[in-house]
Amino acid sequence: MRIVVSGGGTAGHISPTLATSDALKSLDSTVEILYIGQAGSLEERLVAARGLEFAAIKAGKFRRDQQAGKLSKLVNLQTIGPNSADVFRTVAGLAASVKILRRFKPDVIFLKGGYVCVPVGLAARMLRIPFVIHESDISPGLTSKLLSKWATKIAVAFPTRHYRDFEASRLVFTGSPVRAEISSAHRLEGLARFELSSDLPVVFVTGGSGGARQINEVIIQALPQLLETCQVIHLTGEGEYEHVKFELSRMPELEHKDRYRVFGFLLEGMPYAFAAADVVISRAGANAIAELATLRKPTVLIPNYQMASHQMENARVLSRAGAARVLDGSKLTPDKLVGEVRHLLGDPEEQGRLSKAIEQFSNPDAAMALAKLILDTAGVGKRVERKPNTGDAA
Repeated sequence: MRIVVSGGGTAGHISPTLATSDALKSLDSTVEILYIGQAGSLEERLVAARGLEFAAIKAGKFRRDQQAGKLSKLVNLQTIGPNSADVFRTVAGLAASVKILRRFKPDVIFLKGGYVCVPVGLAARMLRIPFVIHESDISPGLTSKLLSKWATKIAVAFPTRHYRDFEASRLVFTGSPVRAEISSAHRLEGLARFELSSDLPVVFVTGGSGGARQINEVIIQALPQLLETCQVIHLTGEGEYEHVKFELSRMPELEHKDRYRVFGFLLEGMPYAFAAADVVISRAGANAIAELATLRKPTVLIPNYQMASHQMENARVLSRAGAARVLDGSKLTPDKLVGEVRHLLGDPEEQGRLSKAIEQFSNPDAAMALAKLILDTAGVGKRVERKPNTGDAA
């Protein structure tokens, strides 16, 4: 059996795709998997490390001004130029996808998300290849909304009752796949990896693989107070790392700077950072939530209020369930963040309540459930292909 998988742009799309690929291999060791992504991208690097076959295409990102009015979101001076250029990239990606799919002849396609999936999904539609999409967030993005029109099945991370944008008959609750190695490290291994002390609590701050400038800037300002009582592992995101280093260089000499670790990106180190952490500060992306739920980490969520409405929805669901503390990014200050962290670190009972409540959003078998759905869909696809022959014979 041959399967194409695609998902890119952020680790939130790539990691679940790789986890699902691993599950597919465990179910059928003879399956051939081809990963389609963008050349020079994060997904190409991560896929190469896994030893999967990779095919590169071009893809365009559709930009919207979330702060503008309804029409201006679609057409304005800031977005019309880049969007026009990316139309041609998407068309080129579509042509390349058609060529790749005709050569590889997949039985089924799995699309995790990110704009690289648009040309792949459109090509699958043109070639009548069945495909499964996976939507992690309660409020779906443009890619999922578009491709859901033709998807054979729509897998979702939260129970299906939370979703209003998809046809209910095609929804399947699988949970969100989490790579197995995320829970492979012990706390003492994490402390040793980052050369941290076991005498002070550890706060792990992450804005995702792309970074979150708002969180980074507040953390920088809050560092002098935070380092008085805890140690900090700070994952800035690759695009933000140099900015953070520059801002740090402008600050007076930090007291207790030996308690601070800063990185642009962590690949093999992520399990150790999570293992070391007593409290995690994170955006509210669904993949991050799935990992935190799997690890049962007391969490402070700071959803992206400017660009990502899906994060606001995710955070609301967890907040109502008592599964995470949520801070309003539009009103966030260093003092508020420090106060929240100190409150959590000083209240073991609250940590325990959060840890227990967030576990309900974890499905350890999500990757396997999704892999089985993909294989089942391949079977449906083969039956669909045989229908014309049966009709001709009649």
